[in-house]
Amino acid sequence: MTKRMVYEFFVNRILKGIWCQFKWGAYSLTDPIFYLFLSFGFVGLYVPEPDLQLSLNLLFLKALFEEFFFRFLLQEGIDRLFKYRWRLGPLSLANFSASLTFACVHLIHQPPHWALLTFFPSLAFGYIWQRYRSIVSVTLIHFAYNAFLFYQFM
Repeated sequence: MTKRMVYEFFVNRILKGIWCQFKWGAYSLTDPIFYLFLSFGFVGLYVPEPDLQLSLNLLFLKALFEEFFFRFLLQEGIDRLFKYRWRLGPLSLANFSASLTFACVHLIHQPPHWALLTFFPSLAFGYIWQRYRSIVSVTLIHFAYNAFLFYQFM
C-alpha cells in the first residue's frame, strides 16, 4: 500500500463523512470528522471532575487529529499541488500555509495573542513532518508540547 493510496483513502473517507453528516444530520464516534471537530474545539465534552488520565488521553487525541489534518492532509496536499518546489530555506510554502491555518483555527477558542503563538510551534511540527514524513513522531512531539502547557496551567 503506497502513501498515495493511504492519502486518497483518508481524503475520500473524510469527504464522504462530511457528505453523510449533511445528508443524515448526525455523526458517529467512529467518524474522523467528529474527532477533527473535537480537535478544533467545536465539540465540548462534559467532565464532572478533573481527571488527569482522561485529560491526557484527550490531549493525545487532539494532537493526533490536528497533525493528521494539518500535516497529512493539508500540508502534504499543498506540497503535492506545488510539486514540492516552493521553499524558503528549510520551510516550504505548504508548511507556512498549514501553520497559518493552524493559528487561525486556534482563534476560535483562544485569545488572539495565544493563537498567534501557536504559529511558531506549528512551523516546527511542519518541519518535522517535511523531514521525516512520520505522523507518529510529529504527533508525539505535539502531544508532549500540549502536555507541558497543560501541566503549566493546571
